[in-house]
Amino acid sequence: GGGMERGVLIAAGMGVGVGASGRRKEGLRVTHLRGNPMSVPKKTAISGVAGGLAGSTVGVLLHPIDTIKTMMQVGKHANKGFFECGIQAVRQNGVLGGLYAGCGASAFGSFFSSALYFGTYETMKTYWNAVLPCHMAGLTASLAAVTGNAVSSLIFVPKEVLKQRCQVGQAAAGQSALSLVKTIVREEGVGAMYSGYFATLLRNAPGAMLKFGIYEQMKVFIKRTLKRDVSPKEHFAAGMTAGCFSSAIMTPLDVVKTRLMTGSVRPSFPLVAMVEIAQKEGVAALWSGFMPRLVWSATFFAVGMSAYELALTTVLQVTEGEAVYDMAWYPMMSSSDPSTCVFLTTSKDTPVHCWDAFTGQPRGSYCAYT
Repeated sequence: GGGMERGVLIAAGMGVGVGASGRRKEGLRVTHLRGNPMSVPKKTAISGVAGGLAGSTVGVLLHPIDTIKTMMQVGKHANKGFFECGIQAVRQNGVLGGLYAGCGASAFGSFFSSALYFGTYETMKTYWNAVLPCHMAGLTASLAAVTGNAVSSLIFVPKEVLKQRCQVGQAAAGQSALSLVKTIVREEGVGAMYSGYFATLLRNAPGAMLKFGIYEQMKVFIKRTLKRDVSPKEHFAAGMTAGCFSSAIMTPLDVVKTRLMTGSVRPSFPLVAMVEIAQKEGVAALWSGFMPRLVWSATFFAVGMSAYELALTTVLQVTEGEAVYDMAWYPMMSSSDPSTCVFLTTSKDTPVHCWDAFTGQPRGSYCAYT
């Protein structure tokens, strides 16, 4: 029989004699079965839509926190307290005009940038898994995340420029997002819509490697410790933990990004801008907005990854010959190593079937005979 990989070793744990090489042993007959595979484009589209919906929804819910974070990092509100900035924003412009400034443009842009991010992540995870040597398989998720960030930044950066300028009061009363874009392009040029692009990449690329690296390792730890699959609550907790670590470390670059996007510092290389801010305002200025950023970033990542995992779990399809009696996941599987992502099914009068949990394709089937 063909298509057997090391994932079929789970069969040995259930009393079926399959060797590490996947070759047939005495007392075992290997056959084939039908499968309904999910193509990479379909999986990319599904993960993109799921990530986009999660990104825009969380963006709207947490927008007030993001507004306060931006105010704390730039302008006359820089280095002020969380509640002080929030109260002042409401007093000056009301709840909608203050705390929710730029929310519409942010939600619209977040859907497409998040969809592009998660769609690219899913595609590139398959690519990196194919080209990386076995001893570097643990880097698959991190490299896919970096690639996703680089591509999605083409939409993310203009969205952030528009949103943050609204948040710090650079939009005139009643001015629409489209009108503000026209004003920025007319007065500062098209390049102004990509201010802070390199600062965004410097923040997001290592941040993504940290987040996804920690996230995947936590999933592996949970599976190995509890000997079962990761629950939705555990996905969320792993996402929160990874998001907290990453956002805490990358806060100085986030401050630089915000100031470059709002025109609060002269255009320069991000590290040069960081040194200038530290010299003029002290090192503490690079950690402005630390707590609201921590809450926003960690929650955003946790919800996004939970929706992503749920979407891929929900749409996985396989076609069995008859009613399934029982099934079991490989307890040590990790999405960073697709060869471990398998599960078994059993049904009446048919072999034990081993399925690929990523594609829904069969890895092999086994039944005892005398």
